Amino acid sequence: MEDPWGDNAIAVRFEEPEEVCAVGVQVDGIVAVGDRPTVIAARTAERLGLPWHPPAAAELCRDKHRMRARFAEAGLPAPRFVLARAGEHITPEFPCVLKPLGLSGSRGVIRANDLAEFVSARERIRRIVDDPDADIQVEEYIPGREFALEGLMSHGHLQTLAIFDKPDPLEGPFFEETIYVTPSLEPAETQAAIIETTRRAASALGLWHGPIHAEMRVNGSGVYMLEIAARPIGGLCSRAVRLGGYT
Repeated sequence: MEDPWGDNAIAVRFEEPEEVCAVGVQVDGIVAVGDRPTVIAARTAERLGLPWHPPAAAELCRDKHRMRARFAEAGLPAPRFVLARAGEHITPEFPCVLKPLGLSGSRGVIRANDLAEFVSARERIRRIVDDPDADIQVEEYIPGREFALEGLMSHGHLQTLAIFDKPDPLEGPFFEETIYVTPSLEPAETQAAIIETTRRAASALGLWHGPIHAEMRVNGSGVYMLEIAARPIGGLCSRAVRLGGYT
């Protein structure tokens, strides 16, 4: 279809980020509002000389195993984790959590408490991603309360827009997110720890300029970063954030 909405949009295939579009008009900025477009947005911004997250950082955010490894290398609190490849035998410690590498948020994230649940979860995830040989992230289950942080990276500096409490227990086997509460009801010191850990995690990934959405768990041992996406919050939750006069 040729320009079906009459908005002069340029069609791209998000699954082929190496195909960066040649834009023949003046572009003032780029915004990626989903996980899949983040890499092509980063590469396009780099090609156009626009400030944005570096492509390498956007790619790290799309791989839960590489992201977890980078957090651990940066000295952030991290659970034990391993990459489960097809045909390889691993002996996980229970309870553990299995995650597809590239799906957003909690999609396909499953807790397993024993070997039978582990095998079932592994096969279920491979059906979800439609790949019987897909690699899967396996990591120690992190107990505690779950939170999210919405922020903007401005030339390497984190500006926090909102901290969201997640009052549901979120203990598995699945981790459906139903309720977000903001402003956070947590004490100031807990919020400060969430912000500081997010800042360190974003720096470790190389996120530099643009929106970020971070997920974390907090328990007596500290703040455990789950993941950071190089995009703003999605769905109806985005209505809870008002930027006001931010520029």
